[in-house]
Amino acid sequence: MVETLFLSQTQSGLRWLLFDQFGNKSGNGETDVSSFNTDFAGFAGRAVFVVPGEEVLLTTANVPSRQKRQIVQAVPYAVEEQLASDVEDCFFALGERNDQGEILISVCGIEQMESWVEFLSHLEVAVTTMVSETSLVETSGAVAVVDDDRVHVRWGNGSGLTVPSGQLAMTLATDKEELPFEITGNHVAVESLAIQLSELEAGDREVSRNLVEETGFYLLCCQFNGHETNLLQGPYKVEEKRSGLAMVWRSVAILAGVAVLLHLLLLAGQGWFLSHKASGYRAASLSLYQSIFPDDRNLRDLRRRWNSHLGRSEASGSGAFIALFGRATQGLPGAGLTLQKVNFNESRGDLILQVAGDRSELLVQYSQRLSSEGVDAEIGTISQEGEGVRGSIRVRASGGAS
Repeated sequence: MVETLFLSQTQSGLRWLLFDQFGNKSGNGETDVSSFNTDFAGFAGRAVFVVPGEEVLLTTANVPSRQKRQIVQAVPYAVEEQLASDVEDCFFALGERNDQGEILISVCGIEQMESWVEFLSHLEVAVTTMVSETSLVETSGAVAVVDDDRVHVRWGNGSGLTVPSGQLAMTLATDKEELPFEITGNHVAVESLAIQLSELEAGDREVSRNLVEETGFYLLCCQFNGHETNLLQGPYKVEEKRSGLAMVWRSVAILAGVAVLLHLLLLAGQGWFLSHKASGYRAASLSLYQSIFPDDRNLRDLRRRWNSHLGRSEASGSGAFIALFGRATQGLPGAGLTLQKVNFNESRGDLILQVAGDRSELLVQYSQRLSSEGVDAEIGTISQEGEGVRGSIRVRASGGAS
């Protein structure tokens, strides 16, 4: 919530009424434009300009269309019979729809509208809302607010008008339905209408009086809720300036949005890079696989084909060699032996390891170790070479052919 400043034009300048962020009156006065600009320099709240109710006709129009362009075109001719001036000389402001689906319309003269806008141009406070006095009266039926020698009357359908106090009874006599009537004002103002109110009651019209010790302008401003028809629309629309806090949060939201966008772009870039690298690896893997297994034509699942060849220990060919070689040579470094040469006989499925060590016992011990691990190992030849020995170990998977 922010402070709300209400303004209205007077012969010598303007009057103002200020409400704090909690809706409590915090100040009021009458001053000239120059002094007002000085006193309210830097005002960051909401400013509402209230124009005389007698200058604005508050009526309704039944336009079924929901398209704004069609509504704008139809409204002037829908209320033409209620106007005292030509349609071309009037400005029409569209409001909300009432409970009957009719559109609330505020009508004033274009010259009068231009005069108000010209007055606002001299104010340094940014006014973003212009409403008529009549539109501020709450619509709970036939309701009136007494404002000095004038009365602002409004009916349940949202229509209304401002009339001199002496015309109240005549205005209410035009009601199609004699609804209960409520009038609000200070004791002196309401008492001045006693004869007219008695006439209404004599005609079986229910009248309730709400006496308060406040001015009419204050009573109207207290009823402001933001749903009133804003006259500053169409060619007179004013963009509402955001408060400092709102701008800060807007900046934070923008920065957060930019950060999220950059993060998504980074993820997209990483995804593209990894996809590109993966494509390269797939091509390299395919090329390597075809060079090792040129006769294999089943390349639909390359990963499974690799596992098929490299993972079976009892198969023939290169798969059997890799499996048997891995089991036979795993413990060589720890046994003190050095592998010098390897021979593999694919038809017999055996592997000849040429190894060297310091003593012949190392070859015998390693052969026995392989046998205990389920590998059929036999010592071949052992010969002395310098200070060490060299020999061969014939290795086969258990159950292999002799």
